[in-house]
Amino acid sequence: MMIEQSRVAADTLVVDIALTTDLHGPTDARHAVDAALGVTDESSRQNVLLLVTELASNAVVHGRPPCRLRVRTGAGRLRIEVSDADPRRPEVLHPGPEVDHGRGLLLVAALADDWGVDRARRPAGQDGKVVWAELPYPPPTSPERGVSRPVFGR
Repeated sequence: MMIEQSRVAADTLVVDIALTTDLHGPTDARHAVDAALGVTDESSRQNVLLLVTELASNAVVHGRPPCRLRVRTGAGRLRIEVSDADPRRPEVLHPGPEVDHGRGLLLVAALADDWGVDRARRPAGQDGKVVWAELPYPPPTSPERGVSRPVFGR
């Protein structure tokens, strides 16, 4: 389901990094989130990492630099935001079985509780967009892997 407003309230910024616009950007994003978040079960952790990878890949491949990843938690929710300087909204495609790409937003819609696209106002008329996804976020069970770690940045 795609909605226009976040349910994350009183949020905590967990990850905030600039994405490189080469093939390492999505991998770096995935590693940063994996290092920062504590998720209680492997399935939830893998869903978060897949959402990060898909959103970062879309921004790097189809968007326009600069690209940025932010992950926030709050009110039992986790919100992944990837911004870029291209104002065009992404399209959900429905490729046939013979096509080997174009399923990223279908995966996002299947894994996230909510997702959407917001317009991003930038200085000097360089408007862009923020593509985001939200899902329930249980508190971490291990003190070594939790949201209390410092914010990552570049």
